[in-house]
Amino acid sequence: MNSVSQLAKLMATFNFLQGKKVSYGQIERFLKKSWQTGPFLIFSCPKDRSHMADKNPGDLVRVSWNRRALGGHYKNELIESFYPKILSETPELGKSQYKNKSYYLFDCGETNSQKFYGFFELEKEIEEESLKLLDLFLCNISKAWNRLDELKKVENLVHVDDVTGLYNQRKLLKDVDNAVERFKDFKEVFTILFIDVDHFKSVNDGHGHLVGTQILAQLGALLKRTLRESDLIYRYGGDEFVMIIPDVSGDTAKSIGDRVLNIVKETTFVVDSNEEKVDFNITVSIGVATFPDDAKNRTQVLEIADKMMYEAKKSGRGRVCYTRDILSK
Repeated sequence: MNSVSQLAKLMATFNFLQGKKVSYGQIERFLKKSWQTGPFLIFSCPKDRSHMADKNPGDLVRVSWNRRALGGHYKNELIESFYPKILSETPELGKSQYKNKSYYLFDCGETNSQKFYGFFELEKEIEEESLKLLDLFLCNISKAWNRLDELKKVENLVHVDDVTGLYNQRKLLKDVDNAVERFKDFKEVFTILFIDVDHFKSVNDGHGHLVGTQILAQLGALLKRTLRESDLIYRYGGDEFVMIIPDVSGDTAKSIGDRVLNIVKETTFVVDSNEEKVDFNITVSIGVATFPDDAKNRTQVLEIADKMMYEAKKSGRGRVCYTRDILSK
């Protein structure tokens, strides 16, 4: 059976409703078994990079699927050599060589804000027609996933907070459960950031709840802009927010918390008060917990992140506190 027939057989039995993780796993198994390729990776990068000219390529491109192959089968310097190909005005796709080995880099879909590229090592010659058909196949299922995501957004309206437009606590609990299951299935770690506005009671008491509500709405929008598309944010209640950051743990989690902290601190919130524009500057305290390093279930990871947030408040507010910080004292 030639490579086109092999791919046609996969397409005939493929079910995109099984979700991205399972689907990519099925495609990787096909590529390894039928085409004898190396591991299948998915890269992602922002579609609009006009305001990111000063960013390093490594800050713009990330391995969004099959991170376990990075540093293992594929060395970091190999992967980084492909970043310029992805980030150029006209991405250099197709077959290429690196240290006497052949690789294939191709378009495999997009969302409103992200572009995705597939990548694998070619250990034998594959017909050009088959490779182009694979490109088309992955782009088409990406479009189907986008349509499915739009339908889910409509369903999720019941889980949206009225003030901020963010997801609410009910959705958070469901999504943390899903993240725990993903770790069991794919060993995908995740981080929880628990965020609380410092001295927010004084804002409500001194200026009224209408002013406080405007600040919360603007803060919610700011936090959402700060995150990647794959990250999730929720209004937990009152002036508390929670973020789920997939595929991140350790020092990276702490640095994300620091970035959120600084962005909030540097932002001036302009609100209407008694028909006048009033400026407010606020700070937040952030607690960080990672799964499974710090916790073994949903309840624990939320409780530990919450506890770390209170440790940040106790140590002076306007800070990020991670479990490692407490243990090192």
